[in-house]
Amino acid sequence: MPSSDEFDSSQRQNVAERRQFIKRWAEYVRTHEDSEWSRQQNELIDSQLQSANELARRGETDPVEFISALQRRRTNHEQH
Repeated sequence: MPSSDEFDSSQRQNVAERRQFIKRWAEYVRTHEDSEWSRQQNELIDSQLQSANELARRGETDPVEFISALQRRRTNHEQH
């Protein structure tokens, strides 16, 4: 089990890595067309949903939660 100092260090590193990612993503969004990064986000989300669907078919996830997430995704997509 990690010590308190190790845990604190790990948490600080995690926060720093998240901030760096956010800065990189913000820069990417500023320097690329909306249609490009939006398409990429849609592809990523769709692939995650496809993976969740495959897990549900194999009984490795809760199908009710999967359907709820799918419906939210479709609703959000239709609103934009």
